[in-house]
Amino acid sequence: MNETTTITSDLVHCVDEFRRVDAQFARRLAAVRAPNDTDRVAMRFIADAPADAPVTPGDLAAHLSVSTAAITSVIRRLQERGQIVVAPHPADARSKVLRPSLRDINSPVDDLTRRVEAIGEEFTPEQTAVITRFLRRLTEEIDDLP
Repeated sequence: MNETTTITSDLVHCVDEFRRVDAQFARRLAAVRAPNDTDRVAMRFIADAPADAPVTPGDLAAHLSVSTAAITSVIRRLQERGQIVVAPHPADARSKVLRPSLRDINSPVDDLTRRVEAIGEEFTPEQTAVITRFLRRLTEEIDDLP
């Protein structure tokens, strides 16, 4: 076994271990009714929107690849937790816009996000670029699986 094979094997093992721990974490979150993956992705999308182009329910449905009917439950959960405010659309009275609540506007969505950010600070920009490239490629590969 050469060095490249060993490194690849270690990487595969680490990804497998990450997947196991992530699945356990997802089950624990579900058990305590914390934000699910969809809610976290939705909140990040809403929080990252420019102030002059807030997210609409239709935008969020398209981003999450769910029906506009299904997005109603997501919006309701985010509102109930006080994470978003639903307001009239400034240019279209028939539509609404979704904005982060003042409570969440300058804070991460959840404890995991804060921990990921803290870990990210341990790496140089160059290391972060490599890790990011790996995670994006891994995400693409997983997304392409049937």
